Amino acid sequence: MPRDSVLPTSMVSAEVMGKHREPMEQGKEPGNKSPAEGEPRKRHLGSKLWEWTGFGEKKLWDWLQLLSALAIPIVLTAAGFWFTSQQARHQQHIEKQRAEAEQKLEEQRAQDTSLQAYLDQMGALMLNENLRDSEEDSEARTLARARTFTVLGRLDPERKRSAVQFLYESSLIHKEDPIVDLSNADLRSVDLRLKDLSEADLSEADLSNADLSHANLSHANLNSAILSDADLTGATLSNASLIKADLRDANLSSAELSGATLTLAYLNRSNLSNAILMGADLSYADLSHANISGAALSGAAASGTNLSGVEGEPKSR
Repeated sequence: MPRDSVLPTSMVSAEVMGKHREPMEQGKEPGNKSPAEGEPRKRHLGSKLWEWTGFGEKKLWDWLQLLSALAIPIVLTAAGFWFTSQQARHQQHIEKQRAEAEQKLEEQRAQDTSLQAYLDQMGALMLNENLRDSEEDSEARTLARARTFTVLGRLDPERKRSAVQFLYESSLIHKEDPIVDLSNADLRSVDLRLKDLSEADLSEADLSNADLSHANLSHANLNSAILSDADLTGATLSNASLIKADLRDANLSSAELSGATLTLAYLNRSNLSNAILMGADLSYADLSHANISGAALSGAAASGTNLSGVEGEPKSR
C-alpha cells in the first residue's frame, strides 16, 4: 500500500468530527442562544438589581431595625387617633354634665318661681278676697284649691313641704274648717319630718312614700289617705282618724297611735314594732303579715281584725 494513503487515526477522527460538526454549526442561527445559556444571564441581572436596592446586604438585625422604624409612625398615628377620640369623649361627658347641671338649675329656678307665684296669689286671695271667712263653695275657695293642685303637681318633694307648711300655718287645712280641700292632692314623697300637723285635714290625700317620721299628726284627719310605703317612724298619731287609710308597707315602728281610729284600715305588711296602740280601734282592719313585735295593744279593739300571718309577739300587759 502506498505511504501517502496511510493516515494517522487521529487525523481521520478529526476529519470525521469536523464533517459532522459543520452541518450542526451551519444550522445554528447567529444570535440564538439556548435556554440553558440565557438562564445564568437572568439570574445575574436579578442579583444585580437586588444588590442595587441594598437589601441583599441586610441582616436580621438590620431588618428588625427597618421594621421598627416603619412601625413607629404607625403606632404614633394610632395613638394620636386614640388620644383624640378619648379627649373628644371626655369633652362630650363634661358638656353633658354641664348641660344636665344647667337644666337642673333651670328646673329649680322654675319651681322656685312657681312656688313664689303661688304664695303671692294665695296671699292676695286671703287679703283681697277674705279667703279665710269665705263660704264653702265660694269662688275664692275654688280658685285657691285649683291653684294649690296646680302647683303641687309641679313642685318637687322639698317645695311641696313649703306649700303644705304654708297652708297649715295659714289655717287653711284645719280639720274643723278646711278652706283648701286636699283630697286627692299629690303629696307623694313629700318631706314632712318633725312637722307639726296636729288637727290637719289630710283626708284622701296621696302621701305615699312620704317622710312623716317624728311628725305630729295627733287628732289629724287622715281618713282614706294613701300612706303606703310612708315613713311614720316615731310619729305622733294619737287620737288621729285613719278610717280606711291605706298604710300598706308603711313603717310605723315606735309610732304613738293610742286612741287612734284605724277601722277598716289597710295595714298589710306594715311595721308596727314597738308601736303604741293602747285604746286604738282596729276593728275590721287588715293587719295580715304585719310586724307587731313589741307593740302595745292593751285596750285596743280588734273585732273582725285580720291578723293572719302576723309576725312577732305584742308586748304583754
